[in-house]
Amino acid sequence: MDMIIPLLIGMTLIWLIGRGTPWNAKLVTLAVTLLIIVLIVALERGGYWPQAFHRR
Repeated sequence: MDMIIPLLIGMTLIWLIGRGTPWNAKLVTLAVTLLIIVLIVALERGGYWPQAFHRR
């Protein structure tokens, strides 16, 4: 749940901000955002994320 809720909120914000854009631009934006989120999570769980960015 710690990861699902922020992910849904971020996707919803992108969706609302891009209301006037064409569908293909929305889909590309959502795909790139999801890719960045997955990359960051993979780096953090793999131990490659800088220690200064970890929560305490």
